[in-house]
Amino acid sequence: MRKILMIVAALLALGLLGGCYGAHSGSGGNPAHYEQGLVDKSAAVVRAMRADPAFRQIDVYLKNARGVLVLPSVIKAGLIYGGQGGNGVLLARDADGSWSSPAFYTLGGGSIGLQIGVQETAIVLVFMNDKAFKSAIDTGMTLGADATVAAGTEGLTGEVATTHAFKDVYYFADVGGLFAGVSLEGGVIHTRDGLNTAYYGRALTPREIVLERKADAPAAQPLKNALSIPAKGN
Repeated sequence: MRKILMIVAALLALGLLGGCYGAHSGSGGNPAHYEQGLVDKSAAVVRAMRADPAFRQIDVYLKNARGVLVLPSVIKAGLIYGGQGGNGVLLARDADGSWSSPAFYTLGGGSIGLQIGVQETAIVLVFMNDKAFKSAIDTGMTLGADATVAAGTEGLTGEVATTHAFKDVYYFADVGGLFAGVSLEGGVIHTRDGLNTAYYGRALTPREIVLERKADAPAAQPLKNALSIPAKGN
């Protein structure tokens, strides 16, 4: 327990859990400036991965996904006990391929292993079934304990007819256009209620945002477009 508290303290010091680095400072009086920045950066990350041959398999996962968590910047902390973390956005995918508005989440944990020499990486987590995705929405989860997790390069070489062969969660980690070697075992996914409230102007649960669709975010349309996989023939 003491070690967990030290990890949380380390992340707070970096502003990873508190969103201190620019959160709510805003520009032009926009109280959701930081949150919209996360959404815009997430869209850029997805577009870059889908355009990069090194991440060519991501389209197959996105087409079969139940949901996705995009983290534009996961930072490795160099404090006494170490720790990694970053804020991002979670969206649900409907059966017709459309995407929900984003809910804000964080990924943290002292056991997340970034590749040696890597201090910052963009990560996309793709949820492949309802059980894992709803667990992340309703209670949060620890990767590797509450859900199986694997790199997006593992176990998939082409189109998949069903999702039975999938792990619960797959991840893609990008460092300057390269697929980074990371381990997300032990990573903790948890909602950022304060960021959700700031972005939507009222208190909403992640379930209300991504599953019940009680909120609309027109400014998130570029992110939804970036995640959308055109049907064959289009």
